[in-house]
Amino acid sequence: MTETRRPAPRYVSFLASGALVGVLVTLVVVAVRGSAVERPAVLFFYLGILLAGIGALLGGLVAVVVESRGRARRGSP
Repeated sequence: MTETRRPAPRYVSFLASGALVGVLVTLVVVAVRGSAVERPAVLFFYLGILLAGIGALLGGLVAVVVESRGRARRGSP
């Protein structure tokens, strides 16, 4: 049985990985700065949504760059 290579990256994996990195960054920020605010859970919630979204966007951008470089190597438009 031969394995075929997928010509394009799996976008959902890149988006989810970026969002996960955003949430991990949020955890670090809240752990370091959480005692300086009155309600750290609220900080975690809003900052988590913001950074997860930014991380997902950056993950999608990485996926697009990976795909365009793969197409350039294959010589397809």
